[in-house]
Amino acid sequence: AALNMAEKYSYVLSKAQLKASSNTSALLAGFAMVCLVELHYDPDTPHALLIVLGVTTALLVSVHLLALMMSTCILPYMEAAGPTPDSPHIRLKIYIDLSWLFSTCIGLILFLIEIGLIFYMKFRAIGFEQAGWVTTAILSEPIDNPLIVSVPVLCVFVMISCFIHRSRASHSIDRMNKKVSGLKHMLNSSDQNISLMKIV
Repeated sequence: AALNMAEKYSYVLSKAQLKASSNTSALLAGFAMVCLVELHYDPDTPHALLIVLGVTTALLVSVHLLALMMSTCILPYMEAAGPTPDSPHIRLKIYIDLSWLFSTCIGLILFLIEIGLIFYMKFRAIGFEQAGWVTTAILSEPIDNPLIVSVPVLCVFVMISCFIHRSRASHSIDRMNKKVSGLKHMLNSSDQNISLMKIV
């Protein structure tokens, strides 16, 4: 059976989400691992800071690898099945959404925190801790004083994500309303034509 326009749109959207999350997750997980391996640690680096960096990196890599695993497991079956009523994207929609959430939301927030920690550690290693404070404060919460919250980039990231989600939802609703209105107009026109033909 042929899919209607909404179902085809859902198929194409799910496929695009899986491809985007796969590419993003592979890139950021690899970057996090390279940073962890290549970063030079001073002997006087606070152990708490190393623990925070290790936990953040482990979470970052785990989240992105989960997203990558889900994407690479589902995408080949979707492409093989094509836009059909029994396409895997219908039954596995929750995993597609989870992959998208892990890759583009949770994973990117962890990535920002990771970059802030790396900035702080690199500048602290050369004795320029003030630069570490500034760069870390731009991206994430200051390390030694959790009561001071200064997260402009993180806040902007979350706000833009929310605005994009709202705009996308309203756009989808408007799009569907226009299609429904167009179909109603076509049906009314065809009914009028049928009525005229009967009169004639």
